[in-house]
Amino acid sequence: MNLVDLGAAIALGLRYFTIIYLTALGGLFSERSGIVNIGLEGIMIIGTIMGAWGTVEFGPVTGLLIGAGSGLLFSLVHALATVTFRVDHIVSGVVINVVAIGLARFLSQLFFGQATQSDPGIPDLGTISIPLLELLPFGLGRAFQGMSPVVPIALLITIPALYVLNKTRFGLRLRSAGENPEAAQSLGVRVAPLRYAGVAISGALGGFAGAFLAIEINGLFREGQTQGLGFIALAALILGNWSPIRVLIGALLFGLAQAVPLRLSDAPVISLLPEEFIRMIPYVVTIIAIAGFVGRVNPPAAAGRAYEGSTT
Repeated sequence: MNLVDLGAAIALGLRYFTIIYLTALGGLFSERSGIVNIGLEGIMIIGTIMGAWGTVEFGPVTGLLIGAGSGLLFSLVHALATVTFRVDHIVSGVVINVVAIGLARFLSQLFFGQATQSDPGIPDLGTISIPLLELLPFGLGRAFQGMSPVVPIALLITIPALYVLNKTRFGLRLRSAGENPEAAQSLGVRVAPLRYAGVAISGALGGFAGAFLAIEINGLFREGQTQGLGFIALAALILGNWSPIRVLIGALLFGLAQAVPLRLSDAPVISLLPEEFIRMIPYVVTIIAIAGFVGRVNPPAAAGRAYEGSTT
């Protein structure tokens, strides 16, 4: 792999990082409130179809917002099931993922006249370059030429996320709902609305990430295009120990792991390997990374546990 390929691989890795990080950050808010959300994959799927449709009809910026709004609304089904009806979080998340696949096929047929994909070539957001970083040597500067404007936004969103979680009344109450909801309720904190809010944030960010995938990487909606990125985002969340900065690092690792095999496929020796072997590398990296942290992470104490208090 030459230096040009290295820069291109990093550039693609940063786009995948954006998808994984935004989805994982949304999952962080959900789980910090006490709701385990393995339905992130399904939320992303809804974001891809609605983002693609919104882009075709109104342009890419509106498409991203429609993807985020659709993800938010779809995630409320999970919130209703887990918070109000106290359904097991894992069961509800699995249902969300399965329903999303069928719903996306239906919407694709409705919007585009075909169930599995839209017409290719939907407009994207354009690109930006970062003047100083694009001068980096060894091909690294190429990664910062023609960058999607969403990538630096994803990096910078870490700052307000940290502030909200650690310094605001909302964030502190959200965390208390995920650590000890009974104690929080006894102090007058309404746990159920906070958990709804946490899930809604995860839906908005996951839907936005799905729309970004359709608009900026694939240039269309295609069935199966998420390829498990929602589950990889969950892995980044666990690897990052439910901390925004650590989740960012995990998402960066997994994003690069997604991109590098695509650029390595034509390299000598690597090209002799079956394509399926190359494509499984990101998932092997994910498994190895998570396996190394089993027993070393501290999830929110009440995450995944049904709260028997007020549901309003």
